[in-house]
Amino acid sequence: MKKSLSEILYPQRYFLIPFLILLLIGFILLLLNSKAELFLWINRHHNSFFDELFKLITLFGDGIMTVIVVLVLLFFKFRYSVLAAITFAYSSLAIQVLKHLFKSPRPVKYFENITSIRTIDGYPVHEWNSFPSGHTASAFTLAVVLTYLLPHKKRHWIIIPLAALTAFSRVYLAQHFMEDIIAGSIIAVLMTFHMIWWLENTKWYNSSKLEGRLFGKA
Repeated sequence: MKKSLSEILYPQRYFLIPFLILLLIGFILLLLNSKAELFLWINRHHNSFFDELFKLITLFGDGIMTVIVVLVLLFFKFRYSVLAAITFAYSSLAIQVLKHLFKSPRPVKYFENITSIRTIDGYPVHEWNSFPSGHTASAFTLAVVLTYLLPHKKRHWIIIPLAALTAFSRVYLAQHFMEDIIAGSIIAVLMTFHMIWWLENTKWYNSSKLEGRLFGKA
């Protein structure tokens, strides 16, 4: 039986409502401040503890995390692993196309001849392809995949803080602007739910061949 988009989205409301609230806060901040002002305010508020914390948290948006999730899901069902792999590829492709289309400067380049910004010693920062944030997109793609696959839907709001902190880490670490992480999260959530809807209405994805797991049957 085919699933409508509403049938997929409604059970995820405990994730989507907090996400929309975060987006609203983000848009309000951008309306009240320029992207430069907002970045500089965040850049000036730091300490060694948060330096180390956000260096760890930002790893949730790395490609290696995607690989780990895809491999772990193999132990449950092949179809879960397939869903994760395809959705990550789908959103990542869109993000990379947009990055190279806009070729926008990252903070270190944007402020190069304006003012000095703080970066963490020994932590590499990039200069170009700021918009949108790839780490943020990966983190929110992972969040949507877990929201869709895991039981206990009412507890899925718990996933939001980790994805949001991963996004915020990109600004704290002087890799992105606020608008970059907002765009990355929106693209990831929209495209991931779109791909889930498409897969759920595709015969091969629902075939018995994808119901097994790495060892034996699910």
